[in-house]
Amino acid sequence: MSIKPNITLLFLASVLTILLVISFIFPERGIQIGKSMKIRFATPEEIFSQEDEGYADISDKISNALINDSILENLSMIETDQSRDTVRANEDSLKTSIAMLKFPKNNRKLLYPVFKAFDKAKTTDQPVRIMHYGDSQIEGDRITSFIRNRLQKKFGGSGVGLIPVEQIYDFKYSISQENSDNWYRYTLYGNRDTTLSHNRYGALASFCRFSPAHRQNDQSDTSFITSWVSFSPSEYSYSNTKTFRRCRIFYSHNTDPFIVELYQGGNLLEAEMYPESSSLKTIQWIFEESVSEIKIVFKGTDSPDIYGIALDDRSGIAVDNVAMRGSSGLVFTKMDKSILKEHFKALNVKLIILQFGGNVVPHITSDYGYYERLLNAQLTRIKQLLPDVAIIVVGVADMSMKRKDRYVSYPNVEMIRDAMKKASFDAGCIYWDMYEAMGGKNSMPSWVFANPPLASKDFVHFNTRGAKIIAHMLYNSLMYEYNLYKKKTSARNENQ
Repeated sequence: MSIKPNITLLFLASVLTILLVISFIFPERGIQIGKSMKIRFATPEEIFSQEDEGYADISDKISNALINDSILENLSMIETDQSRDTVRANEDSLKTSIAMLKFPKNNRKLLYPVFKAFDKAKTTDQPVRIMHYGDSQIEGDRITSFIRNRLQKKFGGSGVGLIPVEQIYDFKYSISQENSDNWYRYTLYGNRDTTLSHNRYGALASFCRFSPAHRQNDQSDTSFITSWVSFSPSEYSYSNTKTFRRCRIFYSHNTDPFIVELYQGGNLLEAEMYPESSSLKTIQWIFEESVSEIKIVFKGTDSPDIYGIALDDRSGIAVDNVAMRGSSGLVFTKMDKSILKEHFKALNVKLIILQFGGNVVPHITSDYGYYERLLNAQLTRIKQLLPDVAIIVVGVADMSMKRKDRYVSYPNVEMIRDAMKKASFDAGCIYWDMYEAMGGKNSMPSWVFANPPLASKDFVHFNTRGAKIIAHMLYNSLMYEYNLYKKKTSARNENQ
């Protein structure tokens, strides 16, 4: 028995129609069956698409990132009749090579106070401080360490900056830190202790104690506690972070006196008792010569809230790495304003870099106005506390999700990028587009599949090599503006 062609055609058309209807109603991410199986159906876009969207070409992005300071410094030349064409050609070339900082209303002068501070950094009585906040993308000091190294080489300074008494992330890339096992750490992000009766967090959005916070309410427990922390050079660190000449401990709110002892090479250098306190206090040691290792011992019945230990030089540049795993950067409006303001001022903070957005990406929605408003509130709060500080917001990186056998950018990355940029400009802050610097849409797979790889196979995080390239890009953009500033100020001085 033969089947007529028109019957076959009708059957195939019916099947295709049914499949097309299913493609419209089937969840785009598929249906999970048990723990190890997922059923997925092609979307209408995939069925009718004629294009196979490839991964971004990042070859120029990577090669352009490796610009040295001597090339950037060409901008600081004063244009004479003989050099005008050469300088202009260099400047135009650099503009196409560098992922530029973007300014609200093109106001480059927002960074001038920072650059003035850079120029005076070697003659000040404490370091000019840059605080680099971010999510897990900056963990382990990977991006920050390169920026710190280059700035300290150029403007002076040493040391790793402000760090918590107890590290919860691997920080051996920059310094070796060991602790006694009886420290308590309280953070405003991640696994937050909701029983804490206050929101007094310092510039690290965390604090540590050698006695638990609730012990302050238990007058019956008077046992004496000894805790310690030690620092020594890491074999992986840049040379400038291996030594320091100033150590400061920032603390507040202890109900009983406590003792602090400073050791070097097993020798006791200093021991002192500090009274009870209810405001921000600082313990400071200044060393005549650079030191590379110390041990600090704390003793008492009640611990202060310790907001961090700063290992710096007497002058120059200090750059802090403040990694907040799981955070979207929405912590500043949740902190006690007085403690945070005093801590910022004591640290001499001139520039803040905020690098967040990655933890917003997995929460896909059609509108990110809520994140724009929340981020704007953080920036506004910081500027209320430090009116003269400059803020650079580093936008979200490209992140990939798997679609069949390919990795594609999350559909919301550009919306989050735009929300962050608008929040930055509305708050009078500077913006650096990391997504664009990487290569834009579908660029993360190019970083992952590069030879050698520049990002991890979670298609979210840069590896150490990739983090250094991103850091190089950000440093280049900052130094481009610095050298443009030097060029303008030099020309102005010549004309006076």
